[in-house]
Amino acid sequence: MVKKSLKKNAVLNIIRTTCGIIYPIITFPYASRILLPEGIGKVNFANSVISYFVLIAGLGIGTYGTREAAKIRENKIALSNLVKELFTINIISMAIAYLLLGISLFLVPKFQSYQTLLLISSITILFTTIGFDWVYSALEEYGYITLRTIIFQCISIVLLFLLVKTKEDYAAYLGIGVISSVGANVLNCIHLRKYIILKTGYKLQIKQHLKPIFVLFGMALVTSVYTMLDTTMLGFLADDTQVGYYSAATKLNKMVLGFVTAACAVLFPRLSLYAAKENKEEFRQLLNKSLAITMCFAIPATIGLSILSEPITLLFSGENYLPSVPVMRMMNPIIIIIALSNFIGIQCLIPLHKEKITLYSVCVGAGTNFILNIILIPHFGALGAATATLCAESSVTIFQLIAARKYINIAPIFKAVLEYIISSIFMGIAVYLCTQLNMTIVAKALLPIPIGIFVYACVLLILKNQTALYIIHYINNKIRNKK
Repeated sequence: MVKKSLKKNAVLNIIRTTCGIIYPIITFPYASRILLPEGIGKVNFANSVISYFVLIAGLGIGTYGTREAAKIRENKIALSNLVKELFTINIISMAIAYLLLGISLFLVPKFQSYQTLLLISSITILFTTIGFDWVYSALEEYGYITLRTIIFQCISIVLLFLLVKTKEDYAAYLGIGVISSVGANVLNCIHLRKYIILKTGYKLQIKQHLKPIFVLFGMALVTSVYTMLDTTMLGFLADDTQVGYYSAATKLNKMVLGFVTAACAVLFPRLSLYAAKENKEEFRQLLNKSLAITMCFAIPATIGLSILSEPITLLFSGENYLPSVPVMRMMNPIIIIIALSNFIGIQCLIPLHKEKITLYSVCVGAGTNFILNIILIPHFGALGAATATLCAESSVTIFQLIAARKYINIAPIFKAVLEYIISSIFMGIAVYLCTQLNMTIVAKALLPIPIGIFVYACVLLILKNQTALYIIHYINNKIRNKK
């Protein structure tokens, strides 16, 4: 198998993530103004409920499959056998998920009024199962993943403007969201034949996969408690309007977080390969580079979004969502916190088969989030849910830093992080001064972004930051090669 370029993969994943950011930038301002906080709240409550059943159907196979397939991707027969074994398990778990969903629709009274929305959203369970995204990630086929994502997002944008016209069209908006997120998975089954041999005459060995899959499933399950439970508990303990405020705040937050982690997300398969081959030095160097790049984006993104929370909310959601501004500001620090825990838990520990540490950490986070949600949501609504999430994510990262200290060494990038903080302070001052100018809301929300980026980059170069110099060197080489 031809070795993929990590730089090219990172660029492709950034393009895909950028499109993932542009898509809600186009669609959410339109949908939020038409559907209002209540309609957005209904859709997001339904999606949060179905996300648990998607989790059951997924059964931790995504992470496990990516790790194991990355190790044997050069052996087509072994890879084919692995795919068939994991898909067999996936089909069984999907059937269980649908059975549990059917039971829940009859037994949970609140679900009765959401039945149509829940059924539409449940299509995600099937499409996720047949998507085989983990195979393409292991093979580092980011070109294909990026192209199909862009195509289906374009289709969804057209459908949105055609079908969502009034505040009663929230079901159509939900269906379009399903098409955007997992519609492209239909193509994956067809395209998979390029990499997989369908008939190998091999007896499936399923039992060997069950233990690690269930460990990763347990980790994903408890992680979901503090990543998805907020919206679900807001729906039960508050109302759809509070869910709408929370959704508006977290959507922008998650968009930025997705961009921050995009460049380094492609490193997981390569790190798994290095760990399997015991290439310790290459593994260590790649980890340090990953953490340096992640923090380079996470720190300024957190500061910038906090300063721009109000104008961005007014631009993308409208005046009806102004109560979500303090919610967003409370949530913004998790950009740094989650980026760091993602680095430790996913990129470092799982390739080293130390996923139990990650499991224990998310158990701590889940317990913290559940208890704080019960206490805070009835009194503070969306702001209470945001506070609970911030505390939960912080507890996860602190636990991981303590438990995984012998597997990671962040000392080599300490100087770089200090440079990021100094540069972000100067950037923050520039962004704040821009927001004080007498401009339209569009200008207040958008103009400070390129100015902030410019100031941040200039200060990094003045400080001779290695990551910034590396990026400049990479861009210059690309320009020279094109000439």
